[in-house]
Amino acid sequence: MSSGFLIYFNFNLNTLMDLDYTLTVWLREVKNGDLTGVRKSSNLSAGANSMVTPFSPDTLRGQITAHLLDAILNGELRPGQRIVESKLAPALRVSKGTLREALQELEHKGLVTKFDNRGTYITKLGPKEIEEIYDVRAWLEPRAAVLAHQRVTPEHCATLTKLIDGMRAAGIRRDFTEISRTDLAFHQLIWKIADNKVLERALTIVATPLFAFYVIGLYSGVNVDVEAICQEHLALIAQLRKGGPKEVKKVFEETIELFRQRYLYQFQGLQDEVSSPVRSVIGQQEATTR
Repeated sequence: MSSGFLIYFNFNLNTLMDLDYTLTVWLREVKNGDLTGVRKSSNLSAGANSMVTPFSPDTLRGQITAHLLDAILNGELRPGQRIVESKLAPALRVSKGTLREALQELEHKGLVTKFDNRGTYITKLGPKEIEEIYDVRAWLEPRAAVLAHQRVTPEHCATLTKLIDGMRAAGIRRDFTEISRTDLAFHQLIWKIADNKVLERALTIVATPLFAFYVIGLYSGVNVDVEAICQEHLALIAQLRKGGPKEVKKVFEETIELFRQRYLYQFQGLQDEVSSPVRSVIGQQEATTR
């Protein structure tokens, strides 16, 4: 049997399992007297020339990945919590294969860690890991900023500024998940503008867990001056737009060091908070820590 056939078979098996979950839910609705799904299906097939956009398994995988990312950012899935695929897949109504692909994507971003013979866990950071991440980030991100400085356009700067506006608005609403997501998007855009795929990927793997873990501190009551953070990011935009390569490198190095000191200081108040087990709504699985 060719490897191509095996890939095709596994791909379609996962798709059929996903459709099986959908069909099960649809039949349950019919049994309970809810004919909404039946009417929708009838409407789709009413005309001989009706066309239905094919369902894409890639879209489902992306949706599950985004869903799990949100769960990590808002603290529903906690650092150190074990992911039990046999419980989480049915709760999300997807196949284990699709869930495994989504978890693999999160692993590539550094948000999930797999241990041989121990399972899959949400990445947990301690003081040592934080120091190590910032050591690498302090070396990589200024380099990305210098490359981005050579390619940045007024449109890029406008987008970066809009992200800061979004961060400020999220701070007023006390939407801590959105603060973290917007902050990450700001830095990801700079990495992308640098136009170095290897550097962008390295920063994604190294730095993304910081943003996920940081939002837990915000929800835990850590005092953060969002406006001050916005001003610091605006200063980075100003350097990207007008500074020289040496000035850009220097400002990014100094700002990342400021981030490191602030993060470690705030982490001291989070250590006990993030280590306590909780019950996750997603997957309705018992949270365990390693």
